[in-house]
Amino acid sequence: MTRAISFVVAVAVLASAALSGQGARGGQVTPASDAAGTKALLDTYCAGCHSPAVKAGGLVIEASTLAALREHRDVWEKALRKLRGRQMPPPGSRQPSQAEIDGFVAWMEAALDAPDPALAIAGHVPMQRLTRTEFTAVNDLLAIELDAAQLLPAEIEVHGFDNIASALSVSPAFLDQYVAAARTAARLAVGESTPKVSVAAYQQHESGDQPLHLDGLPLGTRGGMKFRHTFPADGEYRFTIQDIGVDLYSRVLETRHTLILLVDGREVFRQSVGGSDDLRTVDRLGAPGRAEVMKRFADVPVQVKAGTYDVAVTFIERARVESDEFIGLIVGDAFSRGDREPRIQGGVQVVGPFNSPGVSETPSRQRVFICHPERETAPGRRSAPSAQREADCARRIAANLARRAFRRPVNDADVDSLMSHFGAGRKAGSFDSGIEHLVAAVLVSPDFLFRAIRTSATPQSSSPKPVALNDLELASRLSFFLWSQGPDEVLLDAAAAGKLRTPEALRAQALRMLSDRRASALVRNFALKWLDVDNLKEVEPDPNLFPAFTDQLRRDMAAEIDQFVASVLLEDRSVGDLLTADHTFVNERLARHYGITTVLGPQFRRVTLPDPRRHGLLGKGAVLLRTSYGDRTSPVIRGAWVMDKLMGTPPTPPPPDVETDLSTPKGEAPKTLRARLESHRSKPGCNQCHGVIDPIGLALENFDAIGRWRDRDTDARAAIDAKTTLPNGRAVDGPAELRAALFGGRDLFVRNFTEKLTMYALGRELEADDMPQVRAIVRRSAVQNHTLSAIVSGIVSSDAFRYQAPPPKAAAPKGQKD
Repeated sequence: MTRAISFVVAVAVLASAALSGQGARGGQVTPASDAAGTKALLDTYCAGCHSPAVKAGGLVIEASTLAALREHRDVWEKALRKLRGRQMPPPGSRQPSQAEIDGFVAWMEAALDAPDPALAIAGHVPMQRLTRTEFTAVNDLLAIELDAAQLLPAEIEVHGFDNIASALSVSPAFLDQYVAAARTAARLAVGESTPKVSVAAYQQHESGDQPLHLDGLPLGTRGGMKFRHTFPADGEYRFTIQDIGVDLYSRVLETRHTLILLVDGREVFRQSVGGSDDLRTVDRLGAPGRAEVMKRFADVPVQVKAGTYDVAVTFIERARVESDEFIGLIVGDAFSRGDREPRIQGGVQVVGPFNSPGVSETPSRQRVFICHPERETAPGRRSAPSAQREADCARRIAANLARRAFRRPVNDADVDSLMSHFGAGRKAGSFDSGIEHLVAAVLVSPDFLFRAIRTSATPQSSSPKPVALNDLELASRLSFFLWSQGPDEVLLDAAAAGKLRTPEALRAQALRMLSDRRASALVRNFALKWLDVDNLKEVEPDPNLFPAFTDQLRRDMAAEIDQFVASVLLEDRSVGDLLTADHTFVNERLARHYGITTVLGPQFRRVTLPDPRRHGLLGKGAVLLRTSYGDRTSPVIRGAWVMDKLMGTPPTPPPPDVETDLSTPKGEAPKTLRARLESHRSKPGCNQCHGVIDPIGLALENFDAIGRWRDRDTDARAAIDAKTTLPNGRAVDGPAELRAALFGGRDLFVRNFTEKLTMYALGRELEADDMPQVRAIVRRSAVQNHTLSAIVSGIVSSDAFRYQAPPPKAAAPKGQKD
């Protein structure tokens, strides 16, 4: 349907807003006398394509149409987004100056932000299922360590987020997996009275850096591996180190080395390998001799208390000059040092428990079992606890667990519904079996799995206006926003007492929660997902083209981006520092990848970057890797990423049949990517989008596909040319100038950050009616330099956060009137 917007009415409304002093920036707007200029701007740059004859995009702008500006908020908000990203007018058309664009945008925002009784203050969030990420709340609830990613399916993402309520469906297959996950969690929490012997194998992932000390292992050690293992009960566990490089052609047995095994930081096993005796055995017996040497590292018995611990296998480091044999290896050698030193290659197998005395007092049992019926038997009596004592204890456990799981006070009816599950489990086994059934029942209860706002009005209600959330609903919304899990006792107590519904109380709780370690969930579950750098395995660089890239380097890049984003957000710096900060976190391997030679060792540390090209997100390896292909860079992907993730002005998706192959045709000399893109843009219809996207991406072309700086294109044998001209006519050369041109002196990035954080907080996509509140939050946070705490405070005290609109009316069937 063609949409028509009236110049006359639009300009009149804008002038009215100007006269009333309502503005988008500090209450100041362009004077009403500029109304004629605004009309002239629209006539000059917009009316040609959006005339009744052309109707580009189905939008008509004509002076004769009588339509109110605010009745077309969605149209104008989309137009503003296109203007901020310089996508309209399209490249090749006559372009307004940046000052004209900024003036019109400010004026239009002033009109849209002016008080309007018809403006919806909140949207509707349907019943919201826990995501796979949020299900890990069971770890805090039950004091266990459960990897939900191994048990539950991935969610459908919306704008990178997996917590958007409308996308969280519940299928029969999901329910089967969820029930199985809940039973697994309950079994881990309660334990087994007669633990079954199980086998777990952990593979080595650090084979490339074995000669070095590995971060996280004790000082004075070399190489090895570390993993986390859950020991379900006290008892004997048998460890097998499967391969340490004792093979036919290696020289690891020429000298003596010492392997150690640590559980929870405690050395539980030490054994030597190599030396004259082992070398003689292998030389004499061959393969059976090698097997005899490795036998001492098989089925190593270790007594371990129940719990989840770090397990490390490593070697004692020997000084390079401890013997004459190592002197020649200090600088270069015909044989690598690794060829003469054992390394953990095949991984570690853990089997157990054996000879277990039974169920153990684990942290999870301490969290669940707040009472024990057998301990409440009268002193001196050995009789089993009575059924009544067991029932009373089970009710106490159910009430305590359900209050935290359901995120609200519970009543007798809630406990009664859970006790039937305890009874079924108790009948089939022991008291512990009954509690395990009870725990599983709590976890599969809709009160745990779903978050529903019960106070929302229905479309048929007599007052279909937004309704305020009650204190408990606010507590859940706040805690899942900041922590990705349910409320703690402080927040739950405040909600139960009715002390949370005021904006002041919400801000105070939000500031308290941001100072808690659990606020790191905002980095993992919001920031990294928003920036699309949460899974760097999506890009697999070609090992033939990029032999320097390893899985270890990929993990280093992931660690860097995580620590960098956390240092800005959790240290409460201006969120704009994500673009401009001159620091990062690197170890020696990543530092050398960046051309930094002053960092030694595998430990990550904070460093200052003297090169402004590496400042902020645009210089991070994770971003540059994620916006590349496996065999080359992609200015198109990089440009679109900047427009979408940083500017908040995503480009129009390409047509489904568009040609994206930029490879050099056979027989032709290789060309630079710039030359290939220029040829692509010359095709009819391509320049409209690529004329905006490509200049941004080409400014980053000095970074190769794995984030290294380069000055030449080795394939084309030509110098990299990062000079480009943006759609606003500004010339830039390289990432530093690009950053200044796009974001210098503008709140474009902060607006986008606030918009995406608000979406994440509400669990729904934002609508045009939400944008005035987003802009208000940005304006208020400017007083505190746009820190995370200021933006979060604005979000949690907004009407969009504190209210729920009724669900939208379902469309009436054809031929049926409302």
